[in-house]
This record gives sequence, structure tokens and C-alpha cells, in this order.
Amino acid sequence: MPRQYNSDFGFSFLARDCSDIWQRNKHFSSGVYTVKPVGAKTAFKVYCKISKVGGWTLIQKHNGEDGLSFEKSWLEYENGFGNLRGEHWLGLEKMHLLTHQKGRKCKLRIGLGDFAGNKAYAEYNPFRIGDAKTFYRLSAGKYSGSAGDAFAGNNEIEGDNERCSRFSAEDKPNDNCWPRCISGGIMFLSCSRQKQAGWWFNACGSANLNGIWREPPNYKNWASSVSWPTWRPEESLKFSEMYLIHE
Repeated sequence: MPRQYNSDFGFSFLARDCSDIWQRNKHFSSGVYTVKPVGAKTAFKVYCKISKVGGWTLIQKHNGEDGLSFEKSWLEYENGFGNLRGEHWLGLEKMHLLTHQKGRKCKLRIGLGDFAGNKAYAEYNPFRIGDAKTFYRLSAGKYSGSAGDAFAGNNEIEGDNERCSRFSAEDKPNDNCWPRCISGGIMFLSCSRQKQAGWWFNACGSANLNGIWREPPNYKNWASSVSWPTWRPEESLKFSEMYLIHE
């Protein structure tokens, strides 16, 4: 296995992901590590949450603390943006590599919090992100958790299910708004433009954790909010975190 010295943490192996780091040494601390997933041509840095139960690879964090805008271009969503130690989006290409490792099972854990101090989570097992040719198509397996399955949405609402959706950005919409979408009597041509974020929109779907961060008192009933409506249908959330967990 390739080896690389990481001066931040004083070890010399190049891990495949954060779960691999934890499996090798359960006493490492949370922080930024260099990883090289199976099949990847180059290594890259990720933030790892290390605890007694495992090592989780953080792929998205949105809590308003850095004032980071998620209204970005397709290229920015593909490559990643933000601060790995704070608010960020790891990047679609890196997500694809992390979730398509031969012999490595992967699931997604989403952590959510509201402004009243409540927390909830959603897990999808297995979980994968397709390659660029599929526009990084979402593949979310069996749901479990306390936040509800917002990827599936409301089956009675056409276009609410985001499972198997392609990723969209404002300059590259891959949703099903053709020739147009209508929501609340408003007609529009692109979910990404309407929601002001990149995400796995359908037409337009239910969840959107990359929406605009809003705080009380002006944080309810926005179409473009940080949204997981199966848990908090009318509120913009205080934070969201998306982790990959490998076995």
C-alpha cells in the first residue's frame, strides 16, 4: 500500500478513507488527513471525525459560521470549496472516488440540528455517487434514522423523490424541470436557480442541504433554505453534516 508522511499527525501511511485511519489506530484525533481511495490516481485531504465508534469522512458541512455561500458553479461543486475544518463541500469527484472503492462498503450518515437545540440523523446504506458521465448520480440505499427519508420525499407529490437524481448546479441543470417546473404557483426553468444551490434535484425534490443558511427570526418558509423537510418542514436548519462511513 502507498505510504505518505503526514506531519500534522505524525504517521507514515496513506489511508484509503477516515474509516481506514480509525481501523489502523483508534487513538488518532479528529482533524484533516491525507487519503487516497482505492482506484484514485492522486491523494487529497479530508476532514475525519474520529471517535470510539469509528472514523467518518466529512463531505459536507453547512452551519453559517464561516458565512460560506453554496451558490456555486458546476466546476466548483465538482472540485470542492470551503474550509475543511469549517464549512465546506468536499467535491463530487472526490465523493465518487470515496464511494466506489473496490472491496469497501460505504454508507452515508447525515447529521442535522435546528435552532431549538434538537438533533436528528438519517443514514443510507449502501451509498454511492456516480461518475462525471452520470452527472454524479445519487444512489441512496435503505434509510434508517430519526430525521425521515427526505431523499424519497412525499410519494404523492410528483418530482419529490430525489433518489437516482443527477447533480445540478445553476450553470449546469440536470434536473427534470423540462420544459418548466411549477411550485406554489411560481414557474421556473431550473431547480438550482430557484433553490440557489447545487444539489441532486429532481423536479425539484424534497431535501436541499446546500441551501441558503438563515437564522431566527427570519428562517421559516423559504424555498431556498437548508432543508430536510421530513424532519423540519418549514424551517431552515441550524446545521447539516454529511459523512461517509466505510466498512
